[in-house]
Amino acid sequence: MRFKFLSIGLFVCLFMLVSASSDAAENPWDTDKYGTVTGQVRYYYFTQRDKLKTASDDTIQESLAIGGFLKYESPWVADTFRAGLAGYTSQPFPSSFNQADEAGTQLLTSMNTGITTLGELYLTGRFAESEATIYRQRIETPMVNGNDSRMIPQTFEAISLTSKDVENLKIQVAYIDKIKLRDTDEFKSMSKVSNNSKMLGSRRGMAMVGGDWSPEFMKMRGWYYHIPDYMQMLFLQAGSTHSVREDFSIHWLAQGLDQRSTGNSDGGGFNVGELGLLGGATVSGVKMELGGTIVDNSDDVVSRWGTYPFFNNMMSFANNRAGEKALYMAVAYDFTRIGWNGFTSSIKTSFADTPDSGSNASADRNEYNLNLNYAFSGDLEGLSILNRWSYQDTKGVKDGKQVRLRIQYDF
Repeated sequence: MRFKFLSIGLFVCLFMLVSASSDAAENPWDTDKYGTVTGQVRYYYFTQRDKLKTASDDTIQESLAIGGFLKYESPWVADTFRAGLAGYTSQPFPSSFNQADEAGTQLLTSMNTGITTLGELYLTGRFAESEATIYRQRIETPMVNGNDSRMIPQTFEAISLTSKDVENLKIQVAYIDKIKLRDTDEFKSMSKVSNNSKMLGSRRGMAMVGGDWSPEFMKMRGWYYHIPDYMQMLFLQAGSTHSVREDFSIHWLAQGLDQRSTGNSDGGGFNVGELGLLGGATVSGVKMELGGTIVDNSDDVVSRWGTYPFFNNMMSFANNRAGEKALYMAVAYDFTRIGWNGFTSSIKTSFADTPDSGSNASADRNEYNLNLNYAFSGDLEGLSILNRWSYQDTKGVKDGKQVRLRIQYDF
């Protein structure tokens, strides 16, 4: 009952701030004196429907949720310290779209019930272009990030240090003790949520260090992650865009991941790697891409701490199973070029092949995604509509269809 009242209270605050946004434009808030208030209202429909080749009825996952977040950051004290907190909520509305036996969309809990959580609560100190933050916070790196593709993002209990003192270089060092996944209000240890049955009783955090370097000629990323006596990960990426002539450019991207057991190998011994190469061109606003990835034939990649960073991470399939070889093709267009300001779309496809025999044998599968996005401007700036469609063809096993519709207002 206490969480229900917290949810209602957060909703009241959200909508009061939305309705007051026009007054705030006429009477600006003094952020240096009072701090900053930001928020988001999000209404989201998600369904996944699978048709097993051996069954007559579809397997259905379905949720319809309303929620968002409200965040306050204090003004800087002595230009050195500030604090912040953010409350997040996701509530089923209406209940007829949120049956307990059709849960699993991660918009809500595993029973399709509501979530209310204090996702962020932190103290930040800064010196020059460096900032240190402690306790509940958002973290965005290739393998550990908010994964904000549902209602509530992942947040972390951590100590982090971020530096931008060197031009074009961002460096981050952190120790992450716990993570809150998207469908729960509970923070759990980084090792426990990894989906490894041998680590379910563990309470180990993750240390990480990495950086993004963006000189004019190229963008590069390098990140290292470590959980004691369990695993270590190294992710590398490089890419650039080159203008050939007006209205014509080419781009490329190379990605690599090495993930292996370490120390006492309490989660079992493993050593897996993935490599991806992508090339593309943009002609008169039409962006075309062709790429491929390959995973060695040892183990599946573990990617429980955020959105998987490889370019062919689709709506349903990450294409990172043991021995998987995937071909990726995409085309996108920004309709601003023809006067439809704010409207963008893309079509993405992946064709994945896996071993036919052996311990890592699994079904080949293809996926086709359609993405439509419209961002309003003018008096409705901050409002956006996202519509995504997916069709999955798991060879000889099942066909699946997924639909997402998200209406969002940021203020």
